Amino acid sequence: MNLDKQIEVFTQRLAEDPHSRNFAPLADLLRQDGQLEEALELLDDGLGRHPDYLSALVIKGRTLLDSGKVDLARQVLAQVLVEDPENFVVLRLLTEDARSRQAWQESIPLLEKLVLLDPDDDRWPGALAEAKQFAARDLSGDPVEFSFATMTLVDIYLAQGYQAKALAALNQMAASDPDRQDILARIAEIQAEGPSIPEGQSPQPVTTPQPLEHPAGGPGGEQASRRSGEKQKFEEWINRIRQEGGPST
Repeated sequence: MNLDKQIEVFTQRLAEDPHSRNFAPLADLLRQDGQLEEALELLDDGLGRHPDYLSALVIKGRTLLDSGKVDLARQVLAQVLVEDPENFVVLRLLTEDARSRQAWQESIPLLEKLVLLDPDDDRWPGALAEAKQFAARDLSGDPVEFSFATMTLVDIYLAQGYQAKALAALNQMAASDPDRQDILARIAEIQAEGPSIPEGQSPQPVTTPQPLEHPAGGPGGEQASRRSGEKQKFEEWINRIRQEGGPST
């Protein structure tokens, strides 16, 4: 079912029962369609009736991030963590935001939770080590070279739909080390998905690019499997929210 059809279906469901929680999945669909202000209006209206609906607050936080309203987004997402300290989606969103601002000290406790919650994903220990490294640099004033772990930032950007930010990070890495074939391959992979977002515009969510083909068990196979699993987790979370919609009690 395409995006327009999904929006039509959930618009009808909400019209049939305006007091249901269907406002949340509808708002997320509008966000994906770039209708950010409409999504925020719908979320504010729905949260007025369901102020404790954490999934809707998560969607509002992400929509605010996509709208460039970062301070408000952080307030909303922090509110979710008060009630649900192990909310994986919120921890990821706040981590991506902190790293994009190079707020390394702020990202460390978030990454420490992600390491505990997702021990099978080896990106989090690498990202945590990197954050500690850069935090130490900030305190000492000594320069630190970008490490391979910067690839974790690219993965976070892509998982959250920030294609332009991922490309910017990869281009910076390629400029420092033009012989890195893995970096060049990732750039080609993302560019093949379509044009990046022009500078100055709010990033819009895009589908996480599929990894390049690798021989079974060859280099990159583990990363490809991990990214596919992560995408599936997020889709399952969204689908669960859509199923939650229904008559309020």
